[in-house]
Amino acid sequence: MSSNSDQEVWYVAYGSNLLTARMLAYLEGCTENSLWGPHRGAKDPTFPRDDRKIEIPYPVHFGGYSKRWLGGVAWCSHNPLSDGEPSPVGRAWRITRDQLADVVAQENRKDTEEIFLPDAFPKSGDATQTNNGPIDLLISLDPIDGIPALTLGSSEPPSPGPPSSSYRAVLAAGMSEMGLTSAEIAGYLSVLEAKA
Repeated sequence: MSSNSDQEVWYVAYGSNLLTARMLAYLEGCTENSLWGPHRGAKDPTFPRDDRKIEIPYPVHFGGYSKRWLGGVAWCSHNPLSDGEPSPVGRAWRITRDQLADVVAQENRKDTEEIFLPDAFPKSGDATQTNNGPIDLLISLDPIDGIPALTLGSSEPPSPGPPSSSYRAVLAAGMSEMGLTSAEIAGYLSVLEAKA
């Protein structure tokens, strides 16, 4: 890891990591008996210093098939939003650079040593490849309070596929934590499901 391993970043989630309990699985770890399955956790399990709701300027869709979730999951690509397409809901978690590397690694079922994070993050709107797994892109967003903000994407997202009710429920619970109303949550999920 680089000398700036304690650098603060905003990791912007858009899928199941909208939910606090799910996000903490990547930081604190959990066992096979958890809803998320086993996670080794991060070297630094410190709780995120802050979080907030933001909009993501890239398209998100349900796709592929997760054996854990028994359906499609959320994917983001490094493409512009279509005209009139609403911005996806994101939750920015204020963590450290090292914690981000651990999250990226676990998302791809890799050791953290296999993940590449550049010494300087790309400028807003640019992306860099972090590994050869399915979630291989680190996409820079506009900084938040002067701190780099980044989301994870795929250079080859899978074909659309509908989510399971359990995955949908986790996203809904995460958005509820962020203060979205039931109507707002239903509307957002219906937009994603229309593309699945």
